[in-house]
Amino acid sequence: MANNLETLLRAAKEKRRQDPEGAVFGFVKNFNGGDNRYGLFPLPANPQSMQIDGAVDANQNDATFEEDIKPKGTIIFMPGRTEFIEKFYEDIHMFHTLGYACAGFDLRGQGLSHREHPDREKHYVETFDNHMVDVRQFFDEILNGPEGKSLPKPYIFMGHSAGSHVILRFLSEHRGYVEKAITVAPMVRIARGGLPRTIMYGLPKLMIGLGKGDAYVPGHTKFKEGRWGWRKKLTHDDERFEDEDYFIKNKDHRLAVGGATHKWLLEALKSTDKLNAANVPEAIDVPVLMIQASEDTIVDNDAQAALAKRVSMIGLVRIEGAMHELLKERDEKRLLLWQAVLPFLEIDLS
Repeated sequence: MANNLETLLRAAKEKRRQDPEGAVFGFVKNFNGGDNRYGLFPLPANPQSMQIDGAVDANQNDATFEEDIKPKGTIIFMPGRTEFIEKFYEDIHMFHTLGYACAGFDLRGQGLSHREHPDREKHYVETFDNHMVDVRQFFDEILNGPEGKSLPKPYIFMGHSAGSHVILRFLSEHRGYVEKAITVAPMVRIARGGLPRTIMYGLPKLMIGLGKGDAYVPGHTKFKEGRWGWRKKLTHDDERFEDEDYFIKNKDHRLAVGGATHKWLLEALKSTDKLNAANVPEAIDVPVLMIQASEDTIVDNDAQAALAKRVSMIGLVRIEGAMHELLKERDEKRLLLWQAVLPFLEIDLS
């Protein structure tokens, strides 16, 4: 399987900055009257469009992966903090090759979705509970509506970081929407880095009390390109690190979002408390693959492990030597990630 998988991953990597064929973007108006953006990525109509360059089997002169692909389902992406749909293109191309349609959703406060603060540079959210309402609306009005007719069930979640946090909370609160979920580096709790809990919670509470909830947390600023501060802690892969900046510069500068505000941080902390509360994650009733990065300094790996032990439906896989943005890590780390994803989805490339 490894050789076939590596070939498919190389092909997807080459297309990671290209719009998938047939991509459709739209907006759904949320309960605040703002627009949340989604992307729909049905399987290409022409199977030949999924030919894998260089996928040559020892017994064939020219090979494709599954000439006659039938849709297996739809992968629904939830981006992490600062992220947007386009950042998942590499894996959307990969899932297309494997026979899955895809969809993506920009959470409010980031991407091209509704931002709750007039300064769109500031990552600000009134409450993470709004994400639950927005995601349910995306399912009810788009995926399960006329626009979603090209996206077959079963629906499977895939998210990163704060997007994976939204997935876990959504699964615990809303049953019957998806059949499986893949949570990459989920924000079960935010890594404190040795900072006492009293300060972690106390500083944003103080700043909000002083009327400065929209100020950046220490070490965060408006959006800046390149590796600096916390952006140094995301991935070992310099080329993939630049993908986010590429789309901001070349597609739409409004995709950018700056650092976290005190209000965002406090609401994130409150939401992680809700996720970890008694009997909450235990309500998850679908299989969940949780993928952990051993060198993650953004989210709390111990909290991930503790949650996985509480919930029988969660299986934890640890990728050694990887940083927080596992989907943007070096090829050898992405290979390990996909070696966990394929059996979870019952895909055999042998």
